[in-house]
Amino acid sequence: MPQVNPKVTNVAINANGAGFTLIACSILASKVEVMEDPAYNNGAAQALQGYYMDPDSPHAAPTKDNPNLQTWLGQATGGSGQGFQPIKFGGSDGRVHGGEGLYVGGAGTPLLLLESYSANATGVIVTEWP
Repeated sequence: MPQVNPKVTNVAINANGAGFTLIACSILASKVEVMEDPAYNNGAAQALQGYYMDPDSPHAAPTKDNPNLQTWLGQATGGSGQGFQPIKFGGSDGRVHGGEGLYVGGAGTPLLLLESYSANATGVIVTEWP
């Protein structure tokens, strides 16, 4: 019987200006969600900023001068969509469905480069569904 429970990974994220952290798939995933970990900063969301990665160019890291720098606000703001967390890939929120043989990516596929939007370091919870 195939695995249906998601794989959950906690990743530490640097403070603003301290360098981006690469978020990549660790399994063959049909859906991935990334959101701030409330275990950091007494639960106060810092927001995230960074870049969507091109899976075909994992070594071409963008820089701060790139006009495609994104910001994702925390859930406490009550918003949804591209500017809010969780950051979603695939599943019912995207065009990719594992049961149809299409996936967000396999182990090692780069998804995001992230850092905290504030001067405080934070962390994210990465949830991947097979």
